[in-house]
Amino acid sequence: MLAYSPSDFCTPDQGLDYIFGKMGAIYGASFTRHWENVDLSLVRQTWGEILGRYCTYRPTIDFALRSMNTAFVPSALAFRELCTQAPRIPDKPHSIITKQPTQEELVMTAKAKEEALQKIRSFTGSLKVAA
Repeated sequence: MLAYSPSDFCTPDQGLDYIFGKMGAIYGASFTRHWENVDLSLVRQTWGEILGRYCTYRPTIDFALRSMNTAFVPSALAFRELCTQAPRIPDKPHSIITKQPTQEELVMTAKAKEEALQKIRSFTGSLKVAA
């Protein structure tokens, strides 16, 4: 099982910046020419939609970047396919959340406790008189 590390995760925008920055460094000018005459905001939006959760986990992104075919720039679909071959993204550990009582609940509990103690005192007092 993979250990969960918060530093391995990022926002989708950070993940896309990381992916496109690395691909720019790997493919150079062919990468920038690949997106000529295409609205870059549409490219990012489409990649974000296609990659989904994969663009939020850096080890998966790094796995896909290491596995790319260096001969050509991958499409978003091809990059997602590489991401699916990476080790599973670990789940965030679930913390046990305990509900803290409100001030009103504390007052009501104290009142109920005092009433119960009063009844016990009354009952035990009547036992002593009868004995």
